Amino acid sequence: MNNDQIKQLCLYLMKADTEDEVITILKKVGYWEDHSVWRFYGDIENNYSTIGNQQARPDAALIEKLVNSVDARLMNECLIRGVDPTSPSAPQSIQEAVAAFFEDSKLKSVRAGLIKEWGDEKRREIARGITLTATGATAREGNPCFTISDCGEGQTPEMMPNTLLSLVRENKLRIPFVQGKFNMGGTGALKFCGQNGLQLIVSRRNLKILKLRKLDHPSDMQWGFTIVRREPPEGGRRSSVYTYLAPIGAKDAPGKGGVLRFEAESMPIFPSVYPEKPEPYGRLSPWGTLIKLYEYATGFKGQIPLTGSVKDPVDLLLPEVALPIRIHECRKKFWKPGSKAASFETTITGLRVRLDDDKAENLEENFPSSSSITVNGEKMNATIFAFKKGTARRYRKSEGIIFTVNGQTHAHLSTDFFRRKNVKLSYLADSLLVMIDCSDISGKTREDLFMNSRDRLSGGELRTNLEYELEEMLKNHTGLKELQERRRLEAIEDKISEDKPLENILKSLIKHSPTLTNLFLLGQRASNPFKSIKVKSDLKFVGKPYPTYFRFKGLDQGKVLYRDCHINMRCRITFETDATNDYFTRDIDPGEHSLYIIKGEINFPIDNYNMNLWNGLAHLNVKLPDNCNVGDDLHFVLTVTDSTQINPFVNTFVIKVKPSTIVKSHSVSKERAKPPSKEEGVDREIPGGIQLPNIIEVYENEWEKQEPPFNKTSALRIKNAGVSETNGTEENGGDIYDFFVNMDNVYLKTELKLGLKDARLVRERFRCGLVLLGMALLQQEMQKPKKPTDEEGEVNDDAKNGDVEKKVEEFSSAVAPILLPLIDSLGDLNVNEGYTSDTSGEET
Repeated sequence: MNNDQIKQLCLYLMKADTEDEVITILKKVGYWEDHSVWRFYGDIENNYSTIGNQQARPDAALIEKLVNSVDARLMNECLIRGVDPTSPSAPQSIQEAVAAFFEDSKLKSVRAGLIKEWGDEKRREIARGITLTATGATAREGNPCFTISDCGEGQTPEMMPNTLLSLVRENKLRIPFVQGKFNMGGTGALKFCGQNGLQLIVSRRNLKILKLRKLDHPSDMQWGFTIVRREPPEGGRRSSVYTYLAPIGAKDAPGKGGVLRFEAESMPIFPSVYPEKPEPYGRLSPWGTLIKLYEYATGFKGQIPLTGSVKDPVDLLLPEVALPIRIHECRKKFWKPGSKAASFETTITGLRVRLDDDKAENLEENFPSSSSITVNGEKMNATIFAFKKGTARRYRKSEGIIFTVNGQTHAHLSTDFFRRKNVKLSYLADSLLVMIDCSDISGKTREDLFMNSRDRLSGGELRTNLEYELEEMLKNHTGLKELQERRRLEAIEDKISEDKPLENILKSLIKHSPTLTNLFLLGQRASNPFKSIKVKSDLKFVGKPYPTYFRFKGLDQGKVLYRDCHINMRCRITFETDATNDYFTRDIDPGEHSLYIIKGEINFPIDNYNMNLWNGLAHLNVKLPDNCNVGDDLHFVLTVTDSTQINPFVNTFVIKVKPSTIVKSHSVSKERAKPPSKEEGVDREIPGGIQLPNIIEVYENEWEKQEPPFNKTSALRIKNAGVSETNGTEENGGDIYDFFVNMDNVYLKTELKLGLKDARLVRERFRCGLVLLGMALLQQEMQKPKKPTDEEGEVNDDAKNGDVEKKVEEFSSAVAPILLPLIDSLGDLNVNEGYTSDTSGEET
């Protein structure tokens, strides 16, 4: 083929939107069935073990392609300036590179290098250099194609086997300002490309880079392109293998040839720009890289930029992307006469930027909140976003806690984490998102914490300790506890059943059942079913970006605090400050804190602790050293500082280690809770203490108000509302559970329509039966021993103990169709007389 024919072949492959089209094109030119022109990806025959063992989700694999494009743009800007990217004169961080190359700044300002500081016009202009375009099938037709294009450094045809088509090389390992250092070439996406793993790569080196040095090969100024495919096991080979088209020189060296190449001033590798009609290959570029993924098996097939499109995972998995990305919808089925082209493209700036832009509309007051955790000596910052009701689904699906490194999500835990009995935030589970920034942890810890696929956590002690610190951080966060109780109040106030027959039945059953007695406390129903909480003060906290004090609560700055702590408990210390809630986690000039234990003349850093900052109060939660003994006096010092402080805030406290104590989680204190204060503007105590599950009836007109909404087959949902407290001490109370019963369940209504029994009796049986089933499942869950994460990095069912709520909901929906017929067949239930046991009347 001559130059024009090779170029035309490239264009045909670019415009093909199905695997069948690609295969047909390659068969016509005699390449598809000629094995001599196909070269092993990475020059490794057994490459499937590497390529196939990466991201478990197609959206996470797609993100790797975009990360590589961001890296390519930063590399391009560095190289055209004649700077060696591995040298000390190169930027030493991603933020510094963005500041130097796209703002002409040397990071002199703390706001430099952050795209959230850019206006919409600049974001859009820079985003044109990295695009993600959807073509091909709609959701009803099949899987779409995705094309990633960038005006990064580009590669010469001879370089491609060692860069874009390489595996396990050290191409970026020593470059400090790029993200992709695992050198898998974004190959995780290949197994999600149709049935044949087809991927097109087109690239040309930036001529400005080539002019800075002598050409290595006559083809260096040409465009190179290839097709990657998956070949199934055959001829004694036990696994598939990935190969790429390399026919140049293949006659002399079969399987060792070079990629196709051609001369052209420019190629249409970018989509058209508004106000032009959306065309996937409508904008020319003299250099850059295009990668097309054919028939990509993503679950996000909706129209860009609407919810359900690929925009959702890109935003979430690149929450603090270094450079903005422009995504385009170019599937013809979505284009209608009269449509505005602007509605088919949008700019991706990352979830963090979106949340900053939309904070007033979507976040609860005073959020995001600042927290930090130290695990095995590694410090990580946590940012807690609490969404207003119903708004979280705009930003994330089931992700509850995401772990990021340099702005890219490397793993996540689901919202079930918030339902864990050690966290007790069930009412907020659908409204929380926590971002853990792991950018500052050591390379070894990063390797131990994340799988190489960068889409999930590894198992082991580090993860176990991390999850424990997260549980403690969230459970003890004052703002979250206040919001949880406020949401609970909104959900169940004035809706709790006051029917004495049901209460008497439950109490009688519990009284005569040792297993149920162990789960729920006995006693009278409280007049107010809410635990003792602080009423929100009328005074609104207004923090300062740079605090003027950070001291122990109730003590002057510099005073030493003395505190006792049982050896089997964690020590909790409260500080007061005038710092804003995001003081420790903000992007711009954040504060820093360090905790040490003093031994002689040496300060040793504490390996495991966390600290929350909320409306003027900072709560430190620290694990005592494993080698401490009863009677020891442990001397700690916490320092807090930032760029404006001449001297850091220093707080010294001494902990007297006391003997172990038994936490009585099911006893009842005889002390009375403090009555509410009648004074205005001060914190007041609300009487509390609930001993039986709160039962809330939910009817059809309230289904949509539930989170998530009920439907006709919903039966029972339970929520952990925290712990019952006496005088604010949770050690003297048991867990509070609220039971939401769907009184318009379709199977209950069917039984009522039959009219065979008294309607009130049928309803009571349905309600009481579901509640007892829910309590039984709770009891079973509490008796299970807690197990650590497994070696594969997946959390087992016991570790995900928040799943008990999901288990109750699923089981109750499954049993609802047979519940009433089963009760009816076992005997009548007299709701007026309650439960009578075989031992009634006997002396106890």
